[in-house]
Amino acid sequence: MDIETIRQELEFYTGRFPNDAVRAAIEQREAVTPLLLDALQKVAEDPQEMIREPNLMLPTCAMYLLAQFREQAAYPLLVKFFSTPGDLCLDTTGDLVTEDLGRILASVCHNDLAPIKRMIEDPAVNEYVRSACLRTLTILVLEEELSREQVVDYFHSLFHGKLERQPDFIWSALVVACCDLYPQELLQDIERAYDDGLVELFHIRLESVRDKLALGKEEILRKSRRYRRGFVEDTVAEMNRWVSFEADTHIPAPESRTMANQPIVKGKKIGRNDPCPCGSGKKYKKCCLQ
Repeated sequence: MDIETIRQELEFYTGRFPNDAVRAAIEQREAVTPLLLDALQKVAEDPQEMIREPNLMLPTCAMYLLAQFREQAAYPLLVKFFSTPGDLCLDTTGDLVTEDLGRILASVCHNDLAPIKRMIEDPAVNEYVRSACLRTLTILVLEEELSREQVVDYFHSLFHGKLERQPDFIWSALVVACCDLYPQELLQDIERAYDDGLVELFHIRLESVRDKLALGKEEILRKSRRYRRGFVEDTVAEMNRWVSFEADTHIPAPESRTMANQPIVKGKKIGRNDPCPCGSGKKYKKCCLQ
């Protein structure tokens, strides 16, 4: 398959997973990378393009493929796009933000942490993007690209002034990230965050943090490495079972994911501020969106 055909196959969402085109792109990595970077650059410079073309899929495919390629040139483009204030990047990439953005950024950042930290600390950035950036840091530890101590020290600085001290989902995500790396050194900071009402109890309770402590550091890190997915390794396995694609019985499902927990690229969405359909009484963004 030539590069122009790959582009045509990947450009728009059609209801089916473009398996052959994705595999051809992987096989022609060097030739297809400029095309993927160009698609990503266009939406980074003009995020509204994803609104004007609601079935545009090439940028999303580019994010996964470039992550699989560990393409560092994608990093500033991803940062620019996902730094867009408000919900635009969340609304236009479906659940990619909450499912895989942390992994995508970890795959392309090559330990250049300054942009990640800027997004975490910027209250104008979407709260779920900021939370995904926290996961980027934990992934880099679990993949042994960063030391645990380096990230724990940074988390400490977030508790002590680098995050705005008001209730927000970022605090719940921070506590979860601390627990993924074993929270012993940060326990007092975490307890104070709960005392100040910063953490949403629906997401994680202080009792759960203490339960993590009881397991011990080595066990926590072992569990995190087992259950928290790391770098993007296979775009086909990542994307082909999204529920927004028609089933393809010829493509085996990856072991770690089922159709029930796939990101949804396109389709009718519940508003983030709508009541959650599960009946909890909470807003969707504070409940089953996660």
